[in-house]
Amino acid sequence: MRSRFGILLSSLALLQILGGHWAALQVTAWVGMLVKYSQAEGLKVGISKTFDGKHPCDLCVSIAKNTQTEKKQGAQLDAAKIYLVASTQGWALLPPHVFWCLRSTTASLVGCGSSPPVPPPRAS
Repeated sequence: MRSRFGILLSSLALLQILGGHWAALQVTAWVGMLVKYSQAEGLKVGISKTFDGKHPCDLCVSIAKNTQTEKKQGAQLDAAKIYLVASTQGWALLPPHVFWCLRSTTASLVGCGSSPPVPPPRAS
């Protein structure tokens, strides 16, 4: 249940970021115009008047005006963005001061050649 809610919430956020709310409003305006023009003059004329761009409704005009305003505000925010530069610290890897050289002997490898006990021991 939580994952479905997260997917839904993420999808709505992505729709908002990409401007999907304007697309949903535009589709709503087109459907309203199509119904209005089709009732008055028929379906063929209604479709042509809806999508020709010469007969916009009030909602279409408002959507166009608000999207242009939103684009201008986004451009102004980019120009006014403040870039903060942090000073960097230099790091260097140094070798250790004391180095011990450990020698391996063949005596440490003697126990590795034996096979495991058959059958394997049981835990008690």
